[in-house]
Amino acid sequence: MAGRPKAALSIVPANEVMPLCNIRTEVWRLQTLCQHLQTPDSALQWCARRRLVQNSVLCVHCNQPCSLNRYQQGSDGRRWSCDGCNYRRSVREHSFFARSHLSIQKIVIIIYCWAHDMPQKQILHEADVAENSVVDWCKFMREECSNWMQRNGTQVGGLDDHGEPIVVEIDESKYFHRKYHRGQWREGHWVFGGIERDSGRCFLTVVQDRSAATLQACILQHILPGTHIISDGWAAYANISQLGQGIFEHSVVVHEEHFVDPEDSEIHTQNIENM
Repeated sequence: MAGRPKAALSIVPANEVMPLCNIRTEVWRLQTLCQHLQTPDSALQWCARRRLVQNSVLCVHCNQPCSLNRYQQGSDGRRWSCDGCNYRRSVREHSFFARSHLSIQKIVIIIYCWAHDMPQKQILHEADVAENSVVDWCKFMREECSNWMQRNGTQVGGLDDHGEPIVVEIDESKYFHRKYHRGQWREGHWVFGGIERDSGRCFLTVVQDRSAATLQACILQHILPGTHIISDGWAAYANISQLGQGIFEHSVVVHEEHFVDPEDSEIHTQNIENM
């Protein structure tokens, strides 16, 4: 009589884990995404292929591969186990899904909807979760994006492969928060940012104020020479074309008059305002 088959040592075969370059170029639609997330196992496999959860785990005691065993008490239906050391570990540990009680399927749907700028009411409908869960996850993802941009500050703009100036739109905005739009008013903080029009590469940084000295220092720090900068008519931007002895081109759209320059439809700041 054949014995029980051995438990798997990985969620998917190692050769199915995708290279980062392929993951970054994937394009998904909600309908096809949901088809890949129909069961806890299929959702776990989808995440493992995209490096969102660890595909295999070593026991912290004996350094041997853990087995992927069934675990009906958990929402994922699986957990890592080393029977020799009595070591157990969640398949979510050290992942974006750790410490959440929502299923992986619902979390991925929330992330997809949030990334496509869906209103929270629509996210609530698509993910079929409690309202407070949607509010908490949207806040968490905003914080994660902010932390990533702080850790991975980059310079944008410069010249393209043909030696032409790359267009970067800039703007500043003040952020504040009152929970559920009620309660005591609290002073917010200024955020300055820029975005490359074609690639979408961007930066955001918290600033103490929006004076010329503050914003021009940020421009020199985050935007490469040769860039064609487009801004609104805020006075602090008046001397951009003179910074660094003329290392930037500068165009202005005055929002009190129009949002797109009537003489040149390419002169606008709609991308940075959307961001």
